[in-house]
Amino acid sequence: MEQIQAPMGEVIELRQVLHESGVPLLRVLIRDGGRYTHLDLDPATADRWGHVMQVWARETVERLGEHPAEE
Repeated sequence: MEQIQAPMGEVIELRQVLHESGVPLLRVLIRDGGRYTHLDLDPATADRWGHVMQVWARETVERLGEHPAEE
């Protein structure tokens, strides 16, 4: 789905996977050098997490006067 280069060298990959039960999940893979972290999120959890991240980003930009990176 998407691959994001984070500013400290991490690579974040977002993939849609289908659980054996038929539930669609968002797989978040974070590569940091030789370390890997992965999370499988159901739609409700992904929605909540995305919302919290957007609120944080907007508030931080407003407070610091920074602009988000362009897509």
